[in-house]
Amino acid sequence: MRINHLLTTGICALAVTAVAMAQGRPAATTLEGPTRGPAFWIHDDGTVEVNGPDGRLIFHDIHDYVGSDWFMKNGKRCGLPPENERLIGEPIDPAQDGVAGGSSNDCSCSRTSPSATYDPANGEIYRIPVVVHVIQNSSGTQGFISEACVQSQIDILNEDFNAIPGTNGAPGNDARIEFFLATEDPSGNPTNGITYSQNSTWFNDNGNYYNSLAWNTSRYLNIYTNSASGALGYVPALGCANIDGQAQDRVVVLYSAFGDCATSSPYTLGRTCTHEVGHYLGLEHTFSGGCANASNCYQNGDLICDTNPEAQPNYTGCTQTSCGTPDPARNYMDYSQDSCMNNFTEEQNKRMRCILDHYRVQLPCDDCGTAPDNDDCSGAIALVSGPNDASSTGATTSGVNAPISCSSVNGPQVENDVWFSWTAPDNGFLTLGTCGAAFDSRIVVWNGGSCPSTGSPIVACGDNECGDDAVLTTLVLGGQQLIIQVGSPSGQSGNFTLDLQFDDITNPPSNDDCADATEVGVGQTTFTTVDATSSGFDDALSCSTSTGGQVFADVWFRFTAPCTGFMTIETCGSAFNSRFSAYNGSCPTNGSGVVLCGDDGCGDDATGQTLVFEGQVLYIRVGSPVEDDEGNGVLDISCEPIGGNDCPEDINGDDVVNGADLGLLLGAWGTSDADADVNDDGIINGADLGLVLGAWGPC
Repeated sequence: MRINHLLTTGICALAVTAVAMAQGRPAATTLEGPTRGPAFWIHDDGTVEVNGPDGRLIFHDIHDYVGSDWFMKNGKRCGLPPENERLIGEPIDPAQDGVAGGSSNDCSCSRTSPSATYDPANGEIYRIPVVVHVIQNSSGTQGFISEACVQSQIDILNEDFNAIPGTNGAPGNDARIEFFLATEDPSGNPTNGITYSQNSTWFNDNGNYYNSLAWNTSRYLNIYTNSASGALGYVPALGCANIDGQAQDRVVVLYSAFGDCATSSPYTLGRTCTHEVGHYLGLEHTFSGGCANASNCYQNGDLICDTNPEAQPNYTGCTQTSCGTPDPARNYMDYSQDSCMNNFTEEQNKRMRCILDHYRVQLPCDDCGTAPDNDDCSGAIALVSGPNDASSTGATTSGVNAPISCSSVNGPQVENDVWFSWTAPDNGFLTLGTCGAAFDSRIVVWNGGSCPSTGSPIVACGDNECGDDAVLTTLVLGGQQLIIQVGSPSGQSGNFTLDLQFDDITNPPSNDDCADATEVGVGQTTFTTVDATSSGFDDALSCSTSTGGQVFADVWFRFTAPCTGFMTIETCGSAFNSRFSAYNGSCPTNGSGVVLCGDDGCGDDATGQTLVFEGQVLYIRVGSPVEDDEGNGVLDISCEPIGGNDCPEDINGDDVVNGADLGLLLGAWGTSDADADVNDDGIINGADLGLVLGAWGPC
């Protein structure tokens, strides 16, 4: 028969007394008299009252109590009842096969068989839904724990049970057991997995509160935060006791030792909950059985052989020795300070998975709280331009944190994160935003096509740019591959829209602005509107068509009329939907002052004619009524003098017949181009060439 834990507790209480006194722990006020109340009580003002055989003790607050000699001497690191006082359920058929096979005898309360059947590497991930019942006193002055702090404790459980790299639990062994706050209550209603109650009796761990608060204990891990009856935490029995389904099946944690908001030093890293969940999943204390645990170790002491035997619980240092071997002081199932604890052993992991396989069969959840497909970086979803609807509900925490430079008041953590990928199509500026998310969100953009780890190079990060959500803009290069991480700095999750906008770096044409207008004359001028910006004002209403007066991606030209007569402007045959407008005398600042405009005169391109005077200066804008419609085009301008042309051989209208006119004629050879048809016989041929050569020189 195993040595009773009650004996061990008595031994360790004697062993730690001298150590505690030497450390000068806070002393309590000792009172005698008939006013003695409950064994342990936290009052509304925060004072702690302890009543026992030694009298009545009063501590200033919970922190003084946890740091006191009394706390150490009475072994309050864990309140697991002695073996003969633990709850126990009806025995189960040991031959009943579990999900993985094997027998319930493989992890009974008196035996462990560390079969490869339960090796985490050979089995599925067990995902456990959790409900946390936060109990305060009736006035609400003691015991409050925020939602973010509750989530932080779930994250700590995952770090410890899964040995997540980059976390405090990294040195351990991965049990492939994950925890998540329930997303549905027992009635199927949406929930955040947290309940809040105010009742001083319940807060002081009295009154059978679990009969009122418990969710189906076969399907939910019920964690309660309250005074824990003066311990840091406890469970009423080990997971092998077959009590799932009973309301009192639970994990209880002292509110001031819970999550990353814990304040009772040195128990501030959330390891109390890890320790108690270890009990919940069937693990004994590493020191159970003392040095006798070295013999027949699978049926004695802590029922585990790869934890060294330990004479008594460890409270202080991380490297104690007893029973001739180093103590497992860094194991979560010792009594060490939180900063020492960092591992479960491989055989402990097998035992816990065996408990889930035979004693808590309904607890792992396959159809609730399912993690998103992109919960892991390896499943990153490719982003598209515009809004990308997504959710982090049910997501786990990867442990990949942002750099300190990205940190806000919440620190660098990125919790409950989901992953995306994107490749830059060109050089330009990428903008990402999660504004309006249903939770406190942050974004980290990692460089490269492979999944990052904490410390990998980042491209950009965002947090709190729009409320508690994120917006970032960063320069990217064409072909650059990015991994985008979206999560929360405060342990929250929910639905969000990840908006992606990309603006490529442009090289606008030299005549993008009116002030830089290209000087042109009669004839044809090639141009481009690719990468052109918009001048910012519409065409006049008189120029508007069914598409409205908008002009996008416009370029500018300056033209001086060589004649008094009719000027014609055309953009026919352009590679985009073009329109033009001409302004008199100077660069316009709005759509007024237009003397000529055109749209859809030749297909979706433009043509128009107006009277001009010789020497008149016009500024001509060519753009598109359609946003993002850009391309190459030809601007064709002619000027026909009033009364006809006295010098028809002057094809370009510059008052001289020269090589320019000859070039235009030869370019139109064999056509019926009216501008080059000097003799108006309907065809450009040798007769027109003779006339041009005969009139060579000034008109």
